[in-house]
Formats: sequence, C-alpha cells, structure tokens
Amino acid sequence: MTTGLDGYLGAVVGRLQRIFRGRLVGVYPAGSVALDAYIPGRSDVDVVAVVTQPSPDELSRVVADLDHGALPCPARGLEFVLYDRAVLAGLTTEAGFALNLNTGAGLPYKVEFGYSGGPAFWYPIDRDIVRQQRRALIGPPFPDLTTRVRYRALLPVVADSVLAAADHGVNGVLNGCRALRFCVERTWYPKRAAATWAMSRSPSDAPVIQAALDGSVPDGAADFLAKVHAIVTTPG
Repeated sequence: MTTGLDGYLGAVVGRLQRIFRGRLVGVYPAGSVALDAYIPGRSDVDVVAVVTQPSPDELSRVVADLDHGALPCPARGLEFVLYDRAVLAGLTTEAGFALNLNTGAGLPYKVEFGYSGGPAFWYPIDRDIVRQQRRALIGPPFPDLTTRVRYRALLPVVADSVLAAADHGVNGVLNGCRALRFCVERTWYPKRAAATWAMSRSPSDAPVIQAALDGSVPDGAADFLAKVHAIVTTPG
C-alpha cells in the first residue's frame, strides 16, 4: 500500500472507532487493496466493516464522516460496506449489508441502508476475497466472523457477475478473466494477473484480453464473456 492510502485507511478506521467505540468489531481491506493490486489513480478503495448492532443514526454518521467531501479519498473512490456482526455470521450468497456507500471524485455517489434490490453478486464475491486474504486493518480474522461458502455454492454468483460484465467494456473483460481463473483454480487473483493467466491459457482470446489490459474497449468482448460464462456454469 502507498503512504497516502495507508493514511486514508487509518482515517477511515479512526472515524469508525469514534462512532461505534467498543462495538466496532473489525475493518478489512477488500478488492484490489486486499489482493495487493491497488494502482493509484485507477483502483477504487474497497473496505468492509463489521459492527455489533449499528443503529440508523450511527449509519447516517458513517455516511457523513466518510463522504468524499469530509474525508477526501486518494483513489477513484471509496466502496464501503458495513455489516451487522450477527447478520454477517449467517450470510452465504446474499447481499446482507447494513450500509453500502460509494463516494469519491471518480465514482458515482450511492448510499443504501440495507439491500433494496439490484445486482447482489459483488457482496459474496468481495466477502470471499476478504476471507481468503485474511487481512485486517483492525479486528479478528475475517473468517472468524463469517460462514464459509463452498465453491459450488459460489459459482452461480460468479456466473452472474460474468453476465453483468458484458456491458462494462474493459473492466468487464478483466472481471471475466478473474472469474475464469477462480473457476479453474478456486482462488481469487487480481484482475490484471488473472488476465495474463487467461491469455496463456487461451491464446486465441489474447487479442481481446490484451486490448482490455491496454485500456481499449475490445472487439469480441461479448463473445469472450459468453465463453467464460459457459465454462463457469459447467465446471469440470
């Protein structure tokens, strides 16, 4: 992690501690930060927090205190998800969050106090990444707080993420590569590392994947993602 990111994450933790005090169970990096693939200026900062019985007023304070205007995010944006500890313990592939906040200079603003519809696949995927990486900013290991989701139970969620990626150009292709590598190796890798792996696995798809790595919306992306979806839905 970079110095600016370290300071920002420390400030996020400090603000959560002031709001929840002893009921803040843990704070965990997710996404590219958890996978040691954070790229300044390109990546988002993904953070998961766990709290015992957060109140509506406290959740509103979190939104105010972590807003980009109050705490500028050094990245494209902050994607912050907070769970009630008791609810988190029973989650498998549900969304299940108490708060979902997106804020930042390069990220569309979004606040949800509990899941109210829309794509839910990102939440179990992100939790599985956090569980795999076992990294904590504060608190106990994340696996101590969660139910392990078996590989076969997670695959339909991963397949849904591939279908959704078809309309997201560059990032969609890279997400597809990450999903493909998870399907084959049962381990989460950074998107760009998964893309390099996918090119070596299937040279015929290399032009599409390389274009995505270069930042261009690739021709053939839909066909590539359809192929990935077929593999994920019928694993060997």
